[in-house]
Amino acid sequence: MKRFVLPLLLLTSSLTFAQVIVNGKDVNKLPDVEYIELIEDQRPFMQRQVFAVIDYGQTIRWLELRLHRIQDENGGDKIFGSEMDIFNFLYRNGWVHETTFAKETNTFHIFRRKKPFLANDK
Repeated sequence: MKRFVLPLLLLTSSLTFAQVIVNGKDVNKLPDVEYIELIEDQRPFMQRQVFAVIDYGQTIRWLELRLHRIQDENGGDKIFGSEMDIFNFLYRNGWVHETTFAKETNTFHIFRRKKPFLANDK
């Protein structure tokens, strides 16, 4: 029985994806969203806590930036250990880094949805 259950658990866990939830919406399931913008939100007094603000085309007011952070499974703000932790999280969820640019004092990262594998592609 153990020989059957363990491979089954490994298979199902490798097929599941976490969700990229922003303001109650799963960005991965929005069909018209091909690109997203990542804005790192790190508070000076919280050196080890980094939050990820995602712009997928929705209206964002700068003073309401916190409402657009990636949320955890309980609806709270997902805390990341570093910027690379955010990059790896987005990659695991089907997003590829395209470019980075700076505007004033902020750095913005553009991610593109991974293209699905097609058998005809070489």
